[in-house]
Amino acid sequence: MHKPDLAALYPQETLEALSDFRFPPYISLAHIFNAPRDWSFSGRILKQYALNYVIGGRGEFTVGGGTHVVEKGDVFFYRPFEAHGLRSLPGRAFISITVVFHFADTPFPMEDLLEGAHMLGCYAGHAVEHHFAELVAKYRLPGLENRLECQALLLTILAETSRHASGRKQEEAGRRKNLARLILVKNHIENHLDRNLDVPEIERLSGLTWNYIIVEFKKTFGTTPMQFLIWARISKAKELALQSPLSFGEIAAQVGYNDIHAFGKMFKKKTGMSLTDFCSSLYNTDHHIQWPNQKS
Repeated sequence: MHKPDLAALYPQETLEALSDFRFPPYISLAHIFNAPRDWSFSGRILKQYALNYVIGGRGEFTVGGGTHVVEKGDVFFYRPFEAHGLRSLPGRAFISITVVFHFADTPFPMEDLLEGAHMLGCYAGHAVEHHFAELVAKYRLPGLENRLECQALLLTILAETSRHASGRKQEEAGRRKNLARLILVKNHIENHLDRNLDVPEIERLSGLTWNYIIVEFKKTFGTTPMQFLIWARISKAKELALQSPLSFGEIAAQVGYNDIHAFGKMFKKKTGMSLTDFCSSLYNTDHHIQWPNQKS
């Protein structure tokens, strides 16, 4: 007699065949799949939960309007009645472990654990990798003790991937919080161009250490705070030269230089021309611009 495809059935339809599972979670499939060349499917809908662990190769997983490239170590997840697709990508053979399961009528806080996620992270070399392999091996063996171990392994995988996802969320929240602090530092620098960097003040303002600020500021804005200060001073000097009646000495003071000669050397070093040459070059380009009367 043909054995039914338990993974394709409604949860309640599997219970008789899964009678050796005395309570949920009920695991209707746990196997290793070696995809043929150019293998794919799309628009598939299961009536149960499914976890996939990529053993090797690369694939393209689609679900919920999103597409994800998956490779060795990646765990991805789809829910009952979510249309999804998967195809192997050229290169090494795509091999994965699939675990299909459900909780019958027993409520389970799946969304409290995974919060809508489909990609659960990469676990190459992690204990989760071994849990998947052991689950598949135990699933092939009869006996209540093996069923209990399969259930324990599945719940451990869910707990570990949930913990990993939670850690990523906390890390992302920390990055967003620190980004706001770095923007605060950047704005502070721009608003105090007439002063040198006051490190203790910036640390108090941001709640971050100066060494951390230097590293993260460069990662975020592509420049160190000191380099940004110089760039902002040059930009402000250009703006004032073109849009205000201030003398070059007054402009220098407004961007933090009491010595006009030191300001001139800095400006020429960074731009390759003096402030006078800068204004003249623009005037020669556009004769319609009316420049204020400048005094050096």
